[in-house]
Amino acid sequence: MTRFFSLLAVAVLGLQLIQVDRASAASNRIVAVGDIHSDYKNALAVLQMAKIIDSKGNWIAGQDTFVQTGDNVDRGAGTIDVYKLLQNLRGQASAAGGAVINLLGNHEVMNLGGDLRYVTKEDTASFGGATARKAAWDMQTGWIGKFVYNSFNITHIQNGHTLFSHADMSVDWAKKGIDQMNALAHKALKDKKFKEPIFTTYGPVWNRDLAKEEAGESETCEVIENIKQILGVKRMISGHTAQSSGKVLTLCGNSYIGIDVGITAYYGANRAALEIIENNDGTQTVSAIYPSGKVILS
Repeated sequence: MTRFFSLLAVAVLGLQLIQVDRASAASNRIVAVGDIHSDYKNALAVLQMAKIIDSKGNWIAGQDTFVQTGDNVDRGAGTIDVYKLLQNLRGQASAAGGAVINLLGNHEVMNLGGDLRYVTKEDTASFGGATARKAAWDMQTGWIGKFVYNSFNITHIQNGHTLFSHADMSVDWAKKGIDQMNALAHKALKDKKFKEPIFTTYGPVWNRDLAKEEAGESETCEVIENIKQILGVKRMISGHTAQSSGKVLTLCGNSYIGIDVGITAYYGANRAALEIIENNDGTQTVSAIYPSGKVILS
């Protein structure tokens, strides 16, 4: 019933909704990677470590699903290579029966809106200058801008049990439902309204309240449980809040997992991915993958 009203709201508002093929999206193995921040070298290393790509950057994960939770840009110099990699993997994964899910991060939104405060001079030079870089990010005519606008959502539920968003979800946003959140985000992008509530401090591209346990541990866990019940999921996965430990963050019995471990050299070149395996009994095995090996979380 909740999904019905969410879809009805989308239809009434006439909002854009990127649909994911539910048949191909169901997967026995899900791999999620957090903020890459224009670090192509470390992105390749993490995806190879997680057995998503081979040494040439090609998809080898068969029918698996790879979720990247946003912030592929800024703080580094490899923006072009990172987005080309993601574009190529979407096509290769689809051809193999797998899927790549890309989510909007606050840094994607900033670049689409012309907020370039975290763009490095090396990155600008890689495009051939500021004018060429701006053209590449145009949502109507630029190759990165069109790719992000047409292929990135703001939040996603995979296999019916795991919620993904770039930053932290809130109860108020969860009540709107996945489809309406995604549609509102795309309408804001289409209208070039980059200060809409969906993109501001407490929206799902900026919010850090859960990762930082702003309300205290007990109340944070209550909020997480409420969000899980509203959206009908077992756990939520977010990036955005970099972990100085270089390890994934787990809260409230692994109901919340933060996967921004600082992959980019700017934050220490920490390499990690999250893996979710479907078991025959309907449960999932959730693990963190590090260069030193796999650590089972639940």
